[in-house]
Amino acid sequence: MIRRTAAAAVAALTAAAMVCLPVASAAAPAPANSDEVYAALGVNQVPADYVVMVDVSRSMRDGGRYDQVRLALRSFLAALAPDDRVALVTFADSARVVHDGPAGRAPDQLVAKLPRSADGRYTDIGAAVETSLRLLTRGDAPPIATVVLLTDGRHDPPVGSAYPFEQGYAWNQLTRAGRSLTKTSLTAYAVPLTGSTGAPLLARVYPGTRLLAPTAIDRLGDQLEQPKASARAAKARSVLGDDASRGVQVVWPAGAGRLGAGRTRLEVRLRSASSRVPLVVDHLVVRSDRPDVRVSVPDGPVELPAGGTAVVPVTVEWDAGPRRVAPLARVTADAALTLDGEVGSPWAGVLTDELGVDFAPRLDGGPTRGTLSAQRGSIGWWSLGAALLAAMAVAGWWGRGRRRRPALAGTLRLRDASGAERDLVLSGHRTAITADSTGLPGYGEVTARRPSVGASEVRLVIGYSRDGSAAAREVGTCGPDETVELGGVAFTWRGTAPVASAARSGLTGPSR
Repeated sequence: MIRRTAAAAVAALTAAAMVCLPVASAAAPAPANSDEVYAALGVNQVPADYVVMVDVSRSMRDGGRYDQVRLALRSFLAALAPDDRVALVTFADSARVVHDGPAGRAPDQLVAKLPRSADGRYTDIGAAVETSLRLLTRGDAPPIATVVLLTDGRHDPPVGSAYPFEQGYAWNQLTRAGRSLTKTSLTAYAVPLTGSTGAPLLARVYPGTRLLAPTAIDRLGDQLEQPKASARAAKARSVLGDDASRGVQVVWPAGAGRLGAGRTRLEVRLRSASSRVPLVVDHLVVRSDRPDVRVSVPDGPVELPAGGTAVVPVTVEWDAGPRRVAPLARVTADAALTLDGEVGSPWAGVLTDELGVDFAPRLDGGPTRGTLSAQRGSIGWWSLGAALLAAMAVAGWWGRGRRRRPALAGTLRLRDASGAERDLVLSGHRTAITADSTGLPGYGEVTARRPSVGASEVRLVIGYSRDGSAAAREVGTCGPDETVELGGVAFTWRGTAPVASAARSGLTGPSR
Protein backbone atom coordinates (compact mmCIF):
# COMPACT_ATOMS: atom_id res chain seq x y z
CA MET A 1 0.00 0.00 0.00
CA ILE A 2 2.85 2.40 0.88
CA ARG A 3 4.59 1.57 -2.39
CA ARG A 4 1.41 2.23 -4.39
CA THR A 5 0.83 5.56 -2.65
CA ALA A 6 4.43 6.60 -3.33
CA ALA A 7 4.10 5.56 -6.97
CA ALA A 8 0.93 7.61 -7.29
CA ALA A 9 2.66 10.65 -5.79
CA VAL A 10 5.60 10.33 -8.19
CA ALA A 11 3.19 9.99 -11.12
CA ALA A 12 1.35 13.12 -10.02
CA LEU A 13 4.57 15.14 -9.73
CA THR A 14 5.73 13.91 -13.12
CA ALA A 15 2.41 14.92 -14.69
CA ALA A 16 2.65 18.38 -13.14
CA ALA A 17 6.14 18.87 -14.53
CA MET A 18 4.94 17.87 -18.00
CA VAL A 19 2.03 20.32 -18.23
CA CYS A 20 3.51 21.90 -21.36
CA LEU A 21 6.05 19.88 -23.39
CA PRO A 22 7.37 20.11 -26.95
CA VAL A 23 6.50 17.18 -29.14
CA ALA A 24 9.17 14.56 -29.74
CA SER A 25 9.10 11.55 -32.01
CA ALA A 26 9.22 8.42 -29.91
CA ALA A 27 7.67 5.02 -29.57
CA ALA A 28 4.16 4.82 -28.17
CA PRO A 29 4.05 4.22 -24.40
CA ALA A 30 3.53 0.65 -23.22
CA PRO A 31 0.00 -0.31 -22.14
CA ALA A 32 -0.66 0.08 -18.42
CA ASN A 33 -1.97 -2.75 -16.25
CA SER A 34 -4.89 -2.45 -13.87
CA ASP A 35 -2.70 -2.01 -10.78
CA GLU A 36 -0.93 0.94 -12.39
CA VAL A 37 -4.23 2.54 -13.40
CA TYR A 38 -5.80 2.01 -9.98
CA ALA A 39 -2.72 3.42 -8.24
CA ALA A 40 -2.77 6.51 -10.48
CA LEU A 41 -6.47 7.03 -9.79
CA GLY A 42 -5.99 6.54 -6.06
CA VAL A 43 -8.81 4.01 -5.74
CA ASN A 44 -7.54 2.96 -2.31
CA GLN A 45 -8.58 6.34 -1.00
CA VAL A 46 -12.14 5.93 -2.32
CA PRO A 47 -14.46 4.69 0.45
CA ALA A 48 -16.50 1.56 -0.19
CA ASP A 49 -18.78 -0.77 1.76
CA TYR A 50 -18.31 -4.54 1.92
CA VAL A 51 -21.05 -6.55 3.63
CA VAL A 52 -20.11 -10.22 3.92
CA MET A 53 -22.78 -12.61 5.20
CA VAL A 54 -21.36 -15.93 6.44
CA ASP A 55 -23.48 -19.01 7.08
CA VAL A 56 -22.51 -20.51 10.47
CA SER A 57 -25.07 -23.35 10.57
CA ARG A 58 -23.94 -26.89 11.46
CA SER A 59 -23.99 -28.02 7.83
CA MET A 60 -20.99 -25.75 7.20
CA ARG A 61 -18.86 -28.27 9.17
CA ASP A 62 -19.24 -30.86 6.43
CA GLY A 63 -16.18 -31.23 4.28
CA GLY A 64 -14.40 -28.52 6.26
CA ARG A 65 -16.43 -25.82 4.48
CA TYR A 66 -16.40 -23.37 7.38
CA ASP A 67 -12.63 -23.60 7.81
CA GLN A 68 -12.18 -23.00 4.08
CA VAL A 69 -14.52 -19.98 4.29
CA ARG A 70 -12.46 -18.47 7.10
CA LEU A 71 -9.25 -19.07 5.14
CA ALA A 72 -10.69 -17.57 1.93
CA LEU A 73 -12.02 -14.56 3.84
CA ARG A 74 -8.58 -13.94 5.27
CA SER A 75 -7.14 -13.56 1.75
CA PHE A 76 -10.15 -11.52 0.64
CA LEU A 77 -9.90 -9.06 3.54
CA ALA A 78 -6.11 -8.74 3.18
CA ALA A 79 -6.57 -7.44 -0.38
CA LEU A 80 -8.97 -4.65 0.62
CA ALA A 81 -7.87 -1.07 1.16
CA PRO A 82 -7.36 -0.30 4.86
CA ASP A 83 -10.01 2.44 4.72
CA ASP A 84 -12.67 0.23 3.15
CA ARG A 85 -15.56 -0.40 5.54
CA VAL A 86 -16.24 -4.09 6.20
CA ALA A 87 -19.27 -5.55 7.92
CA LEU A 88 -19.09 -9.25 8.84
CA VAL A 89 -22.56 -10.72 9.40
CA THR A 90 -22.96 -14.25 10.70
CA PHE A 91 -26.30 -15.97 10.37
CA ALA A 92 -27.86 -19.26 11.44
CA ASP A 93 -30.71 -19.14 13.98
CA SER A 94 -30.44 -15.32 13.70
CA ALA A 95 -28.21 -12.70 12.15
CA ARG A 96 -25.46 -10.93 14.08
CA VAL A 97 -22.94 -8.23 13.11
CA VAL A 98 -19.57 -9.34 14.46
CA HIS A 99 -17.58 -6.51 12.88
CA ASP A 100 -18.52 -3.17 11.31
CA GLY A 101 -15.59 -0.85 10.65
CA PRO A 102 -12.45 -0.32 8.59
CA ALA A 103 -10.76 -3.29 6.97
CA GLY A 104 -7.50 -2.17 8.54
CA ARG A 105 -4.17 -3.85 8.01
CA ALA A 106 -4.66 -7.02 10.09
CA PRO A 107 -7.14 -9.41 8.41
CA ASP A 108 -6.53 -12.05 11.07
CA GLN A 109 -8.11 -9.77 13.66
CA LEU A 110 -11.30 -9.57 11.59
CA VAL A 111 -11.43 -13.31 10.90
CA ALA A 112 -10.95 -13.94 14.62
CA LYS A 113 -14.29 -12.25 15.26
CA LEU A 114 -16.11 -15.04 13.43
CA PRO A 115 -17.21 -18.03 15.53
CA ARG A 116 -14.47 -20.63 15.90
CA SER A 117 -16.93 -23.30 14.69
CA ALA A 118 -20.28 -23.38 12.93
CA ASP A 119 -22.91 -24.77 15.35
CA GLY A 120 -26.19 -23.09 14.33
CA ARG A 121 -29.26 -25.27 13.90
CA TYR A 122 -31.02 -23.16 11.25
CA THR A 123 -30.21 -21.02 8.18
CA ASP A 124 -32.16 -17.74 8.27
CA ILE A 125 -31.08 -16.07 4.99
CA GLY A 126 -33.90 -13.53 5.30
CA ALA A 127 -32.54 -12.20 8.59
CA ALA A 128 -29.06 -11.91 7.07
CA VAL A 129 -30.32 -9.95 4.04
CA GLU A 130 -32.35 -7.62 6.27
CA THR A 131 -29.22 -6.91 8.35
CA SER A 132 -27.23 -6.14 5.20
CA LEU A 133 -29.86 -3.59 4.13
CA ARG A 134 -29.74 -1.91 7.49
CA LEU A 135 -25.96 -1.58 7.24
CA LEU A 136 -26.11 -0.16 3.72
CA THR A 137 -28.66 2.50 4.63
CA ARG A 138 -26.86 3.98 7.60
CA GLY A 139 -26.22 7.72 7.38
CA ASP A 140 -22.50 7.59 6.62
CA ALA A 141 -22.64 4.73 4.14
CA PRO A 142 -20.44 5.37 1.05
CA PRO A 143 -22.00 5.30 -2.44
CA ILE A 144 -20.06 2.18 -3.52
CA ALA A 145 -21.11 -1.12 -1.97
CA THR A 146 -20.51 -4.84 -2.44
CA VAL A 147 -22.63 -7.55 -0.83
CA VAL A 148 -21.40 -11.16 -0.56
CA LEU A 149 -23.48 -14.11 0.63
CA LEU A 150 -21.68 -17.33 1.60
CA THR A 151 -23.99 -20.26 2.34
CA ASP A 152 -24.28 -23.99 1.73
CA GLY A 153 -28.01 -24.48 2.21
CA ARG A 154 -31.48 -23.28 1.46
CA HIS A 155 -33.42 -20.79 3.52
CA ASP A 156 -34.33 -22.73 6.70
CA PRO A 157 -35.44 -20.23 9.37
CA PRO A 158 -36.22 -21.05 13.00
CA VAL A 159 -39.68 -20.74 14.52
CA GLY A 160 -40.52 -17.10 15.06
CA SER A 161 -38.45 -15.80 12.19
CA ALA A 162 -39.83 -12.81 10.24
CA TYR A 163 -39.13 -14.81 7.10
CA PRO A 164 -40.72 -18.23 7.66
CA PHE A 165 -41.04 -18.84 3.92
CA GLU A 166 -39.14 -17.88 0.77
CA GLN A 167 -41.84 -15.39 -0.19
CA GLY A 168 -44.51 -13.25 1.38
CA TYR A 169 -44.98 -9.78 2.84
CA ALA A 170 -41.64 -9.63 4.65
CA TRP A 171 -39.74 -10.56 1.49
CA ASN A 172 -41.72 -7.99 -0.49
CA GLN A 173 -40.70 -5.33 2.00
CA LEU A 174 -37.06 -6.35 1.66
CA THR A 175 -37.37 -6.19 -2.14
CA ARG A 176 -38.78 -2.65 -2.08
CA ALA A 177 -36.09 -1.52 0.37
CA GLY A 178 -33.32 -3.04 -1.73
CA ARG A 179 -34.51 -1.46 -4.95
CA SER A 180 -34.86 1.95 -3.34
CA LEU A 181 -31.17 2.08 -2.45
CA THR A 182 -29.37 4.99 -4.14
CA LYS A 183 -25.81 3.92 -4.76
CA THR A 184 -23.26 4.86 -7.37
CA SER A 185 -22.38 1.21 -7.55
CA LEU A 186 -24.07 -1.73 -5.81
CA THR A 187 -23.05 -5.27 -6.67
CA ALA A 188 -24.24 -8.41 -4.89
CA TYR A 189 -22.68 -11.86 -5.13
CA ALA A 190 -24.24 -15.10 -4.04
CA VAL A 191 -21.56 -17.77 -3.53
CA PRO A 192 -23.14 -21.20 -3.22
CA LEU A 193 -20.88 -23.63 -1.41
CA THR A 194 -22.89 -26.71 -2.49
CA GLY A 195 -25.14 -27.56 -5.38
CA SER A 196 -28.32 -27.00 -3.39
CA THR A 197 -28.64 -23.44 -2.00
CA GLY A 198 -31.05 -20.65 -1.21
CA ALA A 199 -28.61 -18.01 -2.43
CA PRO A 200 -30.85 -16.88 -5.34
CA LEU A 201 -33.03 -15.21 -2.70
CA LEU A 202 -30.42 -12.45 -2.66
CA ALA A 203 -31.30 -11.48 -6.22
CA ARG A 204 -34.85 -10.56 -5.14
CA VAL A 205 -33.51 -7.80 -2.91
CA TYR A 206 -30.48 -6.71 -4.90
CA PRO A 207 -31.25 -6.55 -8.63
CA GLY A 208 -28.41 -7.74 -10.80
CA THR A 209 -27.08 -10.14 -8.19
CA ARG A 210 -24.40 -12.35 -9.66
CA LEU A 211 -24.88 -16.00 -8.76
CA LEU A 212 -21.46 -17.55 -8.98
CA ALA A 213 -21.24 -21.12 -10.19
CA PRO A 214 -20.84 -23.77 -7.48
CA THR A 215 -17.19 -24.63 -7.10
CA ALA A 216 -14.93 -26.81 -5.03
CA ILE A 217 -14.57 -25.34 -1.55
CA ASP A 218 -10.80 -25.15 -1.91
CA ARG A 219 -11.28 -22.69 -4.79
CA LEU A 220 -13.44 -20.33 -2.79
CA GLY A 221 -10.58 -17.80 -2.69
CA ASP A 222 -10.65 -17.60 -6.48
CA GLN A 223 -14.40 -16.98 -6.42
CA LEU A 224 -13.99 -14.12 -3.95
CA GLU A 225 -11.58 -12.40 -6.34
CA GLN A 226 -14.58 -11.40 -8.47
CA PRO A 227 -16.32 -9.24 -5.84
CA LYS A 228 -13.02 -7.63 -4.95
CA ALA A 229 -12.16 -6.86 -8.59
CA SER A 230 -15.68 -5.58 -9.22
CA ALA A 231 -15.48 -3.22 -6.26
CA ARG A 232 -12.12 -1.84 -7.36
CA ALA A 233 -13.49 -1.27 -10.85
CA ALA A 234 -16.50 0.52 -9.39
CA LYS A 235 -14.18 2.78 -7.39
CA ALA A 236 -12.15 3.55 -10.51
CA ARG A 237 -15.30 4.41 -12.47
CA SER A 238 -16.46 6.71 -9.71
CA VAL A 239 -13.13 8.56 -9.79
CA LEU A 240 -13.15 8.81 -13.58
CA GLY A 241 -16.67 10.13 -13.93
CA ASP A 242 -16.94 11.42 -17.52
CA ASP A 243 -13.18 11.94 -17.79
CA ALA A 244 -12.75 9.05 -20.20
CA SER A 245 -15.07 10.72 -22.70
CA ARG A 246 -12.93 13.84 -22.95
CA GLY A 247 -10.49 14.19 -25.79
CA VAL A 248 -7.81 16.55 -27.09
CA GLN A 249 -8.35 20.10 -28.24
CA VAL A 250 -6.34 21.59 -31.10
CA VAL A 251 -5.31 25.21 -30.46
CA TRP A 252 -3.94 27.03 -33.52
CA PRO A 253 -1.61 29.99 -32.92
CA ALA A 254 -2.51 33.52 -33.93
CA GLY A 255 0.08 33.34 -36.71
CA ALA A 256 -2.10 30.82 -38.57
CA GLY A 257 -4.53 33.64 -39.35
CA ARG A 258 -2.06 35.41 -41.65
CA LEU A 259 0.55 33.51 -43.62
CA GLY A 260 3.21 34.84 -45.96
CA ALA A 261 4.94 33.35 -48.95
CA GLY A 262 7.61 30.72 -48.51
CA ARG A 263 7.96 28.59 -45.38
CA THR A 264 6.21 29.36 -42.09
CA ARG A 265 6.57 27.34 -38.86
CA LEU A 266 3.51 27.28 -36.64
CA GLU A 267 3.46 25.96 -33.07
CA VAL A 268 0.12 24.18 -32.70
CA ARG A 269 -0.85 23.16 -29.18
CA LEU A 270 -2.59 19.92 -28.29
CA ARG A 271 -4.42 20.36 -24.99
CA SER A 272 -5.79 17.39 -23.05
CA ALA A 273 -9.29 17.91 -21.70
CA SER A 274 -8.89 14.86 -19.47
CA SER A 275 -7.95 15.53 -15.87
CA ARG A 276 -6.98 11.96 -15.00
CA VAL A 277 -6.43 9.82 -18.10
CA PRO A 278 -3.08 10.18 -19.93
CA LEU A 279 -3.62 10.45 -23.68
CA VAL A 280 -1.52 9.78 -26.76
CA VAL A 281 -2.12 11.35 -30.17
CA ASP A 282 -0.68 9.31 -33.03
CA HIS A 283 -0.73 9.31 -36.84
CA LEU A 284 -0.92 13.08 -36.97
CA VAL A 285 -1.57 14.56 -40.39
CA VAL A 286 -2.19 18.16 -41.41
CA ARG A 287 -4.13 19.08 -44.55
CA SER A 288 -4.78 22.20 -46.64
CA ASP A 289 -7.67 22.90 -49.00
CA ARG A 290 -5.33 24.60 -51.50
CA PRO A 291 -2.92 22.70 -53.80
CA ASP A 292 -0.40 25.57 -53.70
CA VAL A 293 -0.14 25.31 -49.91
CA ARG A 294 1.94 22.37 -48.66
CA VAL A 295 1.79 21.43 -44.99
CA SER A 296 3.64 18.85 -42.89
CA VAL A 297 3.95 17.67 -39.29
CA PRO A 298 6.61 15.44 -37.66
CA ASP A 299 5.95 11.71 -37.38
CA GLY A 300 5.58 9.90 -34.10
CA PRO A 301 3.15 9.82 -31.17
CA VAL A 302 2.55 12.83 -28.95
CA GLU A 303 2.12 12.00 -25.27
CA LEU A 304 -0.18 14.17 -23.18
CA PRO A 305 -0.23 13.77 -19.41
CA ALA A 306 -3.63 14.27 -17.82
CA GLY A 307 -4.57 17.92 -18.26
CA GLY A 308 -1.29 18.62 -20.06
CA THR A 309 -0.33 20.39 -23.27
CA ALA A 310 2.15 19.51 -26.01
CA VAL A 311 3.47 21.69 -28.83
CA VAL A 312 3.40 20.27 -32.36
CA PRO A 313 5.45 22.10 -35.03
CA VAL A 314 3.49 22.46 -38.27
CA THR A 315 5.32 23.65 -41.39
CA VAL A 316 3.35 25.60 -44.01
CA GLU A 317 4.86 26.35 -47.45
CA TRP A 318 3.04 28.62 -49.90
CA ASP A 319 4.09 29.32 -53.48
CA ALA A 320 2.70 32.81 -54.15
CA GLY A 321 3.60 32.75 -57.85
CA PRO A 322 5.95 34.89 -60.00
CA ARG A 323 6.76 38.55 -59.52
CA ARG A 324 4.46 41.17 -61.04
CA VAL A 325 5.42 44.27 -63.01
CA ALA A 326 3.53 46.61 -60.71
CA PRO A 327 5.83 47.76 -57.91
CA LEU A 328 3.35 47.19 -55.06
CA ALA A 329 1.38 44.21 -56.39
CA ARG A 330 0.11 41.92 -53.58
CA VAL A 331 -1.34 38.41 -53.83
CA THR A 332 -3.99 37.34 -51.27
CA ALA A 333 -6.04 34.17 -50.78
CA ASP A 334 -7.82 32.16 -48.08
CA ALA A 335 -6.76 28.72 -46.88
CA ALA A 336 -8.15 26.19 -44.39
CA LEU A 337 -5.72 24.06 -42.34
CA THR A 338 -6.88 20.89 -40.57
CA LEU A 339 -4.94 18.74 -38.08
CA ASP A 340 -6.17 15.16 -37.67
CA GLY A 341 -4.92 12.22 -35.68
CA GLU A 342 -5.87 9.21 -33.58
CA VAL A 343 -6.30 9.68 -29.83
CA GLY A 344 -5.60 6.77 -27.54
CA SER A 345 -4.20 6.03 -24.11
CA PRO A 346 -1.93 3.49 -22.42
CA TRP A 347 -4.95 2.97 -20.15
CA ALA A 348 -7.26 2.05 -23.04
CA GLY A 349 -7.21 -1.71 -22.41
CA VAL A 350 -7.99 -1.36 -18.70
CA LEU A 351 -10.70 1.24 -19.33
CA THR A 352 -12.58 -0.78 -21.92
CA ASP A 353 -11.90 -4.39 -20.94
CA GLU A 354 -11.83 -4.19 -17.13
CA LEU A 355 -13.85 -1.09 -16.30
CA GLY A 356 -16.33 -1.34 -19.16
CA VAL A 357 -15.89 2.35 -19.94
CA ASP A 358 -16.82 3.65 -23.39
CA PHE A 359 -13.43 5.12 -24.26
CA ALA A 360 -13.42 6.94 -27.59
CA PRO A 361 -11.60 10.28 -27.21
CA ARG A 362 -11.41 12.60 -30.22
CA LEU A 363 -9.10 15.25 -31.58
CA ASP A 364 -11.30 18.32 -31.46
CA GLY A 365 -10.72 21.79 -32.79
CA GLY A 366 -11.75 21.67 -36.42
CA PRO A 367 -10.02 23.52 -39.26
CA THR A 368 -8.63 26.99 -38.91
CA ARG A 369 -8.97 29.56 -41.69
CA GLY A 370 -6.08 31.81 -42.53
CA THR A 371 -5.34 34.62 -44.97
CA LEU A 372 -2.45 34.18 -47.37
CA SER A 373 -0.78 37.46 -48.27
CA ALA A 374 2.48 38.14 -50.12
CA GLN A 375 4.13 41.13 -51.80
CA ARG A 376 4.81 40.08 -55.42
CA GLY A 377 5.53 43.51 -56.93
CA SER A 378 8.89 44.48 -58.46
CA ILE A 379 9.54 47.14 -55.86
CA GLY A 380 13.21 46.18 -55.71
CA TRP A 381 13.81 46.75 -59.42
CA TRP A 382 11.81 49.94 -59.32
CA SER A 383 13.86 51.14 -56.36
CA LEU A 384 17.10 50.27 -58.15
CA GLY A 385 15.98 52.15 -61.26
CA ALA A 386 14.99 55.16 -59.19
CA ALA A 387 18.36 55.08 -57.46
CA LEU A 388 20.15 54.96 -60.82
CA LEU A 389 18.09 57.87 -62.14
CA ALA A 390 18.82 59.86 -59.00
CA ALA A 391 22.54 59.12 -59.36
CA MET A 392 22.45 60.22 -62.97
CA ALA A 393 20.61 63.39 -62.01
CA VAL A 394 23.14 64.18 -59.30
CA ALA A 395 25.99 63.50 -61.70
CA GLY A 396 24.39 65.72 -64.30
CA TRP A 397 23.77 68.47 -61.79
CA TRP A 398 27.33 68.18 -60.56
CA GLY A 399 28.70 68.17 -64.10
CA ARG A 400 26.51 71.13 -65.03
CA GLY A 401 27.76 73.02 -62.01
CA ARG A 402 31.32 72.15 -62.87
CA ARG A 403 30.71 73.27 -66.44
CA ARG A 404 29.20 76.60 -65.40
CA ARG A 405 31.88 77.16 -62.77
CA PRO A 406 35.15 76.43 -64.55
CA ALA A 407 38.56 76.58 -62.87
CA LEU A 408 40.31 79.92 -62.72
CA ALA A 409 43.28 80.62 -64.98
CA GLY A 410 45.46 83.54 -65.84
CA THR A 411 46.34 86.61 -63.80
CA LEU A 412 44.27 89.39 -62.31
CA ARG A 413 46.01 92.79 -62.29
CA LEU A 414 44.93 95.14 -59.52
CA ARG A 415 45.58 98.91 -59.64
CA ASP A 416 44.65 101.04 -56.64
CA ALA A 417 43.90 104.78 -56.49
CA SER A 418 47.58 105.63 -56.15
CA GLY A 419 48.34 103.86 -59.41
CA ALA A 420 50.22 101.00 -57.81
CA GLU A 421 49.68 97.71 -59.64
CA ARG A 422 49.87 94.15 -58.43
CA ASP A 423 49.25 90.81 -60.12
CA LEU A 424 47.21 88.00 -58.48
CA VAL A 425 47.66 84.52 -59.94
CA LEU A 426 44.26 82.81 -60.35
CA SER A 427 43.88 79.05 -59.62
CA GLY A 428 41.29 76.54 -58.44
CA HIS A 429 37.63 77.53 -58.39
CA ARG A 430 37.97 80.40 -55.92
CA THR A 431 40.80 82.86 -55.20
CA ALA A 432 40.72 85.18 -52.18
CA ILE A 433 41.73 88.85 -52.30
CA THR A 434 43.40 89.59 -48.98
CA ALA A 435 45.99 92.00 -47.64
CA ASP A 436 48.47 89.11 -47.45
CA SER A 437 48.02 88.08 -51.08
CA THR A 438 47.64 91.56 -52.69
CA GLY A 439 48.56 94.18 -50.14
CA LEU A 440 45.12 95.75 -50.60
CA PRO A 441 42.94 96.50 -47.57
CA GLY A 442 39.63 94.69 -47.09
CA TYR A 443 38.60 91.35 -48.54
CA GLY A 444 37.37 89.96 -51.86
CA GLU A 445 36.85 86.76 -53.85
CA VAL A 446 37.28 85.81 -57.50
CA THR A 447 35.35 83.03 -59.27
CA ALA A 448 34.69 82.10 -62.90
CA ARG A 449 31.27 81.68 -64.51
CA ARG A 450 29.87 80.73 -67.89
CA PRO A 451 26.54 82.36 -68.79
CA SER A 452 25.15 78.92 -69.83
CA VAL A 453 26.22 75.28 -69.86
CA GLY A 454 26.94 75.24 -73.56
CA ALA A 455 28.66 78.65 -73.71
CA SER A 456 32.39 78.82 -74.35
CA GLU A 457 32.78 82.33 -72.97
CA VAL A 458 34.14 82.57 -69.42
CA ARG A 459 33.85 85.68 -67.27
CA LEU A 460 35.28 86.44 -63.88
CA VAL A 461 32.96 87.30 -61.01
CA ILE A 462 34.81 89.64 -58.62
CA GLY A 463 33.44 90.64 -55.25
CA TYR A 464 35.42 93.19 -53.22
CA SER A 465 34.88 95.19 -50.00
CA ARG A 466 37.45 97.80 -49.21
CA ASP A 467 36.83 97.60 -45.46
CA GLY A 468 35.88 93.87 -45.46
CA SER A 469 32.22 94.50 -44.49
CA ALA A 470 29.26 93.08 -46.33
CA ALA A 471 27.73 96.55 -46.66
CA ALA A 472 30.72 97.88 -48.60
CA ARG A 473 30.96 94.82 -50.86
CA GLU A 474 30.80 95.54 -54.62
CA VAL A 475 30.48 92.84 -57.29
CA GLY A 476 31.36 93.03 -60.96
CA THR A 477 32.28 90.83 -63.90
CA CYS A 478 34.89 91.04 -66.58
CA GLY A 479 36.08 89.03 -69.51
CA PRO A 480 39.60 88.45 -70.74
CA ASP A 481 41.56 91.71 -71.05
CA GLU A 482 38.62 93.65 -69.62
CA THR A 483 38.75 95.95 -66.60
CA VAL A 484 36.20 96.50 -63.85
CA GLU A 485 36.54 99.02 -61.01
CA LEU A 486 35.33 98.06 -57.54
CA GLY A 487 35.91 99.91 -54.27
CA GLY A 488 38.41 102.24 -55.91
CA VAL A 489 40.49 99.38 -57.32
CA ALA A 490 40.70 98.53 -61.03
CA PHE A 491 40.73 94.80 -61.80
CA THR A 492 42.01 93.66 -65.19
CA TRP A 493 41.95 89.98 -66.19
CA ARG A 494 44.90 88.79 -68.12
CA GLY A 495 43.56 85.54 -69.60
CA THR A 496 47.02 84.35 -70.57
CA ALA A 497 49.29 82.58 -68.09
CA PRO A 498 51.40 84.85 -65.92
CA VAL A 499 55.10 85.21 -66.44
CA ALA A 500 57.33 82.76 -64.67
CA SER A 501 58.37 85.18 -61.97
CA ALA A 502 54.79 86.15 -61.31
CA ALA A 503 53.73 82.52 -61.21
CA ARG A 504 56.37 81.77 -58.64
CA SER A 505 55.70 84.77 -56.41
CA GLY A 506 52.01 85.26 -57.11
CA LEU A 507 52.49 89.11 -57.11
CA THR A 508 54.39 91.74 -59.12
CA GLY A 509 55.37 95.21 -58.22
CA PRO A 510 53.94 98.45 -59.67
CA SER A 511 54.21 98.90 -63.46
CA ARG A 512 56.88 101.12 -64.71
